[in-house]
Amino acid sequence: MNPAGPVKDIDNDVWDLTQDDLSSERAIASQSLAKLERAFANAGYKEGIDASKVEVMQEGFDQGLTLAIGHGQSLGSLLGALVAHRTICRKLNTASPISNLDALIMKLRAFKHSSAFDLAEVSLPQEGSADAPDLRTDTFRKLVVEASDALNMLAYN
Repeated sequence: MNPAGPVKDIDNDVWDLTQDDLSSERAIASQSLAKLERAFANAGYKEGIDASKVEVMQEGFDQGLTLAIGHGQSLGSLLGALVAHRTICRKLNTASPISNLDALIMKLRAFKHSSAFDLAEVSLPQEGSADAPDLRTDTFRKLVVEASDALNMLAYN
C-alpha cells in the first residue's frame, strides 16, 4: 500500500474531468436543452390550438344554434298554421282555397335542417360588424315564401 494514499489511475478515473470531457458534457447538455425546448414548444403549440378550437367551436355552435332556432320557428309557425287550416277544413267538410295544401305541408315536414343553410357561407361575424350574413338557401327562402303566400291568400279570402 502506498503511504501517500491510493494510486490514481488518471486514464481510468471516470470522475476526473479534463477540458475535453467538459466540452463534450456541455455539448450533450446543450443538445438535451434544445430537445426539451422543442418538446415544450410543441406542447405549448398543441395546447394553444386545442384552446382556440374550443373557443371557436363554441362561437360557431352559438351562431348556428341562433340561426337554427330562427329557421325552426319560421318553418314551425308556417307548418302549424297550414296544418290547423287543413284540420279546420276537414272538420267543416269544406275545400281549402289552397290547392296544394297537402303537398305544401309535406314539403315543410320533409325539409331537412341542413338544407336551410348555405354551409359554404357560414363564418363567424367579423368583429365590429352589426350585419349578420343571410345564410338561408334559395330552397329555404322559396319554401317560406310559398307557405307565406298560401297563408296570405287565406287572410284575403
